[in-house]
Amino acid sequence: MRRQNSKGPRDSKPKADHKSDRTHRVSSRVIPERKSVNPVQAAQIPKSWRAIVGTHAIAETMKLHPQGVQLAWLKQNFETIKELRDLELELRNRKVKIELKSDADLERLARTHQGAALFSSFVPKLDWERLYSLPKAKIILLDGIEDPHNLGAILRTAWLMGVEGLLIPQDRSVGLTPSVHKVASGGAEHVPVEIVGSFSNSLESLKKNGFWVYGLSHLGKAKLFDLKLPDKIVWAIGAEDKGLRTTTERLCDELVQIPQMSAAASYNASVAAAIALTETCRQLGI
Repeated sequence: MRRQNSKGPRDSKPKADHKSDRTHRVSSRVIPERKSVNPVQAAQIPKSWRAIVGTHAIAETMKLHPQGVQLAWLKQNFETIKELRDLELELRNRKVKIELKSDADLERLARTHQGAALFSSFVPKLDWERLYSLPKAKIILLDGIEDPHNLGAILRTAWLMGVEGLLIPQDRSVGLTPSVHKVASGGAEHVPVEIVGSFSNSLESLKKNGFWVYGLSHLGKAKLFDLKLPDKIVWAIGAEDKGLRTTTERLCDELVQIPQMSAAASYNASVAAAIALTETCRQLGI
Protein backbone atom coordinates (compact mmCIF):
# COMPACT_ATOMS: atom_id res chain seq x y z
CA MET A 1 0.00 0.00 0.00
CA ARG A 2 1.50 3.31 -1.06
CA ARG A 3 1.68 6.21 1.37
CA GLN A 4 0.08 9.43 0.34
CA ASN A 5 2.44 12.25 -0.43
CA SER A 6 2.60 15.13 2.01
CA LYS A 7 4.06 18.59 1.94
CA GLY A 8 7.75 19.15 2.42
CA PRO A 9 10.86 17.46 1.02
CA ARG A 10 9.02 14.23 0.27
CA ASP A 11 8.98 15.38 -3.37
CA SER A 12 12.79 15.54 -3.35
CA LYS A 13 14.27 12.17 -4.19
CA PRO A 14 17.63 10.97 -2.89
CA LYS A 15 20.56 11.49 -5.16
CA ALA A 16 21.45 7.83 -4.85
CA ASP A 17 20.67 5.84 -7.98
CA HIS A 18 17.97 3.59 -6.63
CA LYS A 19 14.41 3.69 -5.38
CA SER A 20 12.95 3.11 -1.97
CA ASP A 21 10.82 -0.02 -1.78
CA ARG A 22 7.50 1.38 -0.65
CA THR A 23 6.13 -2.12 -0.12
CA HIS A 24 8.50 -2.38 2.89
CA ARG A 25 6.74 0.12 5.20
CA VAL A 26 8.57 0.54 7.35
CA SER A 27 25.74 27.83 55.83
CA SER A 28 23.54 26.70 58.75
CA ARG A 29 22.41 23.24 57.89
CA VAL A 30 21.19 20.14 59.65
CA ILE A 31 23.48 17.22 58.77
CA PRO A 32 21.56 14.00 58.04
CA GLU A 33 21.47 11.48 60.84
CA ARG A 34 24.11 8.80 60.27
CA LYS A 35 21.94 5.77 60.56
CA SER A 36 22.68 2.45 58.96
CA VAL A 37 20.47 1.57 56.00
CA ASN A 38 20.32 -1.97 54.70
CA PRO A 39 21.28 -1.99 51.00
CA VAL A 40 18.46 -4.40 50.20
CA GLN A 41 16.07 -1.56 50.88
CA ALA A 42 16.84 -0.61 47.28
CA ALA A 43 14.53 -3.47 46.32
CA GLN A 44 11.68 -1.54 47.96
CA ILE A 45 12.13 1.35 45.57
CA PRO A 46 9.39 1.25 42.90
CA LYS A 47 10.59 -0.20 39.62
CA SER A 48 9.04 2.73 37.79
CA TRP A 49 11.46 5.16 39.46
CA ARG A 50 14.60 6.15 37.59
CA ALA A 51 17.94 5.85 39.40
CA ILE A 52 20.16 8.75 38.34
CA VAL A 53 23.87 9.07 39.05
CA GLY A 54 26.58 11.39 37.78
CA THR A 55 27.17 15.06 38.55
CA HIS A 56 25.86 16.39 35.23
CA ALA A 57 22.87 14.06 35.08
CA ILE A 58 21.83 14.98 38.63
CA ALA A 59 22.24 18.71 37.90
CA GLU A 60 19.96 18.47 34.84
CA THR A 61 17.39 16.47 36.81
CA MET A 62 17.29 19.05 39.59
CA LYS A 63 17.02 21.85 37.05
CA LEU A 64 14.35 20.38 34.78
CA HIS A 65 12.36 17.85 36.81
CA PRO A 66 12.95 18.45 40.53
CA GLN A 67 9.31 17.64 41.28
CA GLY A 68 9.93 14.00 40.44
CA VAL A 69 12.83 13.44 42.85
CA GLN A 70 11.50 11.26 45.68
CA LEU A 71 14.69 10.02 47.35
CA ALA A 72 18.40 10.76 47.39
CA TRP A 73 21.40 8.71 48.44
CA LEU A 74 24.53 10.56 49.52
CA LYS A 75 27.83 8.93 50.37
CA GLN A 76 28.95 9.00 53.98
CA ASN A 77 31.29 11.95 54.67
CA PHE A 78 29.74 13.83 51.76
CA GLU A 79 30.54 17.07 53.65
CA THR A 80 34.11 16.90 52.36
CA ILE A 81 32.95 17.51 48.77
CA LYS A 82 31.53 20.92 47.88
CA GLU A 83 29.29 19.64 45.06
CA LEU A 84 27.68 17.15 47.43
CA ARG A 85 27.26 19.77 50.16
CA ASP A 86 25.48 22.02 47.69
CA LEU A 87 23.30 19.14 46.48
CA GLU A 88 22.39 18.17 50.05
CA LEU A 89 21.29 21.75 50.77
CA GLU A 90 19.15 21.88 47.64
CA LEU A 91 17.57 18.53 48.43
CA ARG A 92 16.73 19.64 51.98
CA ASN A 93 15.24 22.88 50.70
CA ARG A 94 13.01 20.81 48.45
CA LYS A 95 12.20 18.44 51.34
CA VAL A 96 13.58 15.39 49.55
CA LYS A 97 14.31 12.40 51.77
CA ILE A 98 18.06 11.77 52.11
CA GLU A 99 19.76 8.52 53.07
CA LEU A 100 23.47 8.15 53.74
CA LYS A 101 25.18 5.22 52.04
CA SER A 102 28.60 3.67 51.99
CA ASP A 103 30.63 3.66 48.80
CA ALA A 104 29.99 -0.07 48.55
CA ASP A 105 26.23 0.48 48.66
CA LEU A 106 26.41 3.11 45.92
CA GLU A 107 28.69 0.92 43.83
CA ARG A 108 26.02 -1.78 43.83
CA LEU A 109 23.83 0.75 42.07
CA ALA A 110 26.49 2.11 39.70
CA ARG A 111 30.21 1.47 39.56
CA THR A 112 31.01 5.16 39.08
CA HIS A 113 28.48 7.14 41.10
CA GLN A 114 30.38 10.31 42.14
CA GLY A 115 28.92 10.08 45.63
CA ALA A 116 25.23 10.57 44.98
CA ALA A 117 22.13 9.02 43.45
CA LEU A 118 18.66 10.38 42.88
CA PHE A 119 15.48 8.35 42.51
CA SER A 120 12.88 10.07 40.38
CA SER A 121 9.27 9.12 39.71
CA PHE A 122 9.19 11.43 36.70
CA VAL A 123 9.86 9.85 33.31
CA PRO A 124 9.95 12.18 30.28
CA LYS A 125 7.32 11.16 27.73
CA LEU A 126 7.19 11.82 24.01
CA ASP A 127 4.39 14.19 23.01
CA TRP A 128 3.22 12.41 19.88
CA GLU A 129 0.65 15.03 18.85
CA ARG A 130 3.23 17.80 19.08
CA LEU A 131 5.71 15.62 17.20
CA TYR A 132 3.30 15.09 14.32
CA SER A 133 2.67 18.84 14.04
CA LEU A 134 6.32 19.87 13.80
CA PRO A 135 7.52 21.03 10.36
CA LYS A 136 10.95 19.55 11.05
CA ALA A 137 11.72 16.70 13.42
CA LYS A 138 14.26 13.98 14.13
CA ILE A 139 13.57 10.63 15.81
CA ILE A 140 16.02 7.81 16.55
CA LEU A 141 14.96 4.17 16.60
CA LEU A 142 17.37 1.83 18.38
CA ASP A 143 17.05 -1.82 17.47
CA GLY A 144 18.70 -4.04 20.07
CA ILE A 145 21.16 -1.63 21.71
CA GLU A 146 22.21 -3.51 24.85
CA ASP A 147 25.34 -1.57 25.86
CA PRO A 148 24.42 1.16 28.41
CA HIS A 149 27.39 3.26 27.31
CA ASN A 150 26.12 3.29 23.74
CA LEU A 151 22.60 4.25 24.76
CA GLY A 152 23.95 6.94 27.09
CA ALA A 153 26.22 8.38 24.40
CA ILE A 154 23.40 8.37 21.86
CA LEU A 155 21.12 10.16 24.32
CA ARG A 156 23.75 12.82 24.94
CA THR A 157 24.24 13.41 21.21
CA ALA A 158 20.47 13.37 20.61
CA TRP A 159 20.01 16.11 23.20
CA LEU A 160 22.71 18.30 21.68
CA MET A 161 21.30 17.85 18.17
CA GLY A 162 17.66 18.47 18.96
CA VAL A 163 16.24 14.97 18.59
CA GLU A 164 12.61 14.79 19.69
CA GLY A 165 12.69 11.24 21.03
CA LEU A 166 14.20 7.74 21.03
CA LEU A 167 12.25 4.58 20.35
CA ILE A 168 13.48 1.29 21.80
CA PRO A 169 11.91 -2.20 21.81
CA GLN A 170 10.66 -4.04 24.86
CA ASP A 171 13.14 -6.87 24.29
CA ARG A 172 16.85 -6.97 23.47
CA SER A 173 17.45 -3.47 24.72
CA VAL A 174 19.06 -1.76 27.69
CA GLY A 175 16.74 0.57 29.56
CA LEU A 176 17.39 3.79 31.47
CA THR A 177 19.89 2.34 33.93
CA PRO A 178 22.00 4.46 36.30
CA SER A 179 24.99 4.01 33.97
CA VAL A 180 22.95 5.22 31.00
CA HIS A 181 21.99 8.37 32.91
CA LYS A 182 25.59 9.04 33.87
CA VAL A 183 26.95 8.66 30.35
CA ALA A 184 24.07 10.72 28.93
CA SER A 185 25.13 13.61 31.22
CA GLY A 186 21.60 15.00 31.41
CA GLY A 187 20.44 13.91 27.98
CA ALA A 188 17.82 11.61 29.47
CA GLU A 189 16.04 14.66 30.92
CA HIS A 190 15.79 16.31 27.52
CA VAL A 191 15.10 13.42 25.13
CA PRO A 192 12.21 11.07 25.96
CA VAL A 193 12.90 7.35 25.58
CA GLU A 194 9.79 5.49 24.49
CA ILE A 195 9.56 1.72 24.89
CA VAL A 196 7.36 0.40 22.10
CA GLY A 197 5.91 -3.04 21.67
CA SER A 198 5.86 -2.87 17.89
CA PHE A 199 8.15 -0.91 15.62
CA SER A 200 5.71 -1.62 12.81
CA ASN A 201 2.82 0.26 14.43
CA SER A 202 4.98 3.19 15.56
CA LEU A 203 6.68 3.62 12.20
CA GLU A 204 3.44 3.33 10.23
CA SER A 205 1.98 6.13 12.35
CA LEU A 206 5.09 8.26 11.85
CA LYS A 207 5.02 7.68 8.10
CA LYS A 208 1.38 8.71 7.89
CA ASN A 209 2.42 11.98 9.55
CA GLY A 210 5.16 12.83 7.08
CA PHE A 211 8.22 10.99 8.40
CA TRP A 212 10.66 9.02 6.28
CA VAL A 213 12.53 6.10 7.83
CA TYR A 214 16.21 5.57 7.05
CA GLY A 215 18.08 2.54 8.33
CA LEU A 216 21.85 2.63 8.79
CA SER A 217 23.27 -0.52 7.23
CA HIS A 218 26.38 -1.66 5.40
CA LEU A 219 23.93 -3.22 2.93
CA GLY A 220 22.53 0.15 1.97
CA LYS A 221 23.03 1.18 -1.64
CA ALA A 222 22.59 4.85 -0.82
CA LYS A 223 25.47 6.72 0.80
CA LEU A 224 24.68 9.16 3.58
CA PHE A 225 26.38 12.16 2.02
CA ASP A 226 24.67 11.62 -1.37
CA LEU A 227 21.15 11.84 0.03
CA LYS A 228 18.88 14.86 0.20
CA LEU A 229 17.31 14.26 3.57
CA PRO A 230 13.66 15.09 4.38
CA ASP A 231 12.56 17.54 7.05
CA LYS A 232 10.93 14.79 9.13
CA ILE A 233 13.16 11.78 9.57
CA VAL A 234 13.59 8.62 11.61
CA TRP A 235 17.09 7.12 11.84
CA ALA A 236 17.02 3.39 12.63
CA ILE A 237 20.25 2.12 14.19
CA GLY A 238 20.99 -1.51 14.93
CA ALA A 239 22.78 -3.48 17.61
CA GLU A 240 26.49 -3.14 18.21
CA ASP A 241 27.33 -6.55 16.74
CA LYS A 242 24.47 -7.57 14.42
CA GLY A 243 23.07 -4.33 13.10
CA LEU A 244 19.39 -3.96 12.26
CA ARG A 245 17.18 -7.01 12.34
CA THR A 246 15.78 -8.05 8.98
CA THR A 247 12.26 -7.28 10.16
CA THR A 248 13.33 -3.73 11.03
CA GLU A 249 15.14 -3.26 7.72
CA ARG A 250 11.92 -4.09 5.91
CA LEU A 251 10.17 -1.26 7.73
CA CYS A 252 12.65 1.30 6.42
CA ASP A 253 12.05 3.45 3.36
CA GLU A 254 15.76 3.37 2.59
CA LEU A 255 18.88 1.59 3.80
CA VAL A 256 21.82 3.96 4.02
CA GLN A 257 25.52 3.29 4.49
CA ILE A 258 28.10 5.60 6.02
CA PRO A 259 31.24 5.62 3.85
CA GLN A 260 34.29 3.96 5.38
CA MET A 261 37.70 2.83 4.21
CA SER A 262 37.45 -0.82 5.27
CA ALA A 263 34.61 -3.30 5.13
CA ALA A 264 36.23 -5.45 7.81
CA ALA A 265 34.78 -3.41 10.66
CA SER A 266 31.88 -1.10 11.39
CA TYR A 267 31.18 2.11 13.25
CA ASN A 268 30.20 1.95 16.88
CA ALA A 269 26.44 2.50 17.20
CA SER A 270 26.81 5.79 19.06
CA VAL A 271 29.38 7.06 16.54
CA ALA A 272 27.13 6.09 13.63
CA ALA A 273 24.24 7.94 15.26
CA ALA A 274 26.38 11.04 15.73
CA ILE A 275 27.51 11.02 12.08
CA ALA A 276 23.95 10.61 10.77
CA LEU A 277 22.59 13.32 13.05
CA THR A 278 25.40 15.72 12.16
CA GLU A 279 24.63 15.37 8.46
CA THR A 280 20.91 15.75 9.17
CA CYS A 281 21.45 18.95 11.11
CA ARG A 282 23.79 20.25 8.43
CA GLN A 283 21.22 19.74 5.69
CA LEU A 284 18.19 20.93 7.63
CA GLY A 285 19.96 23.88 9.19
CA ILE A 286 19.06 22.92 12.76
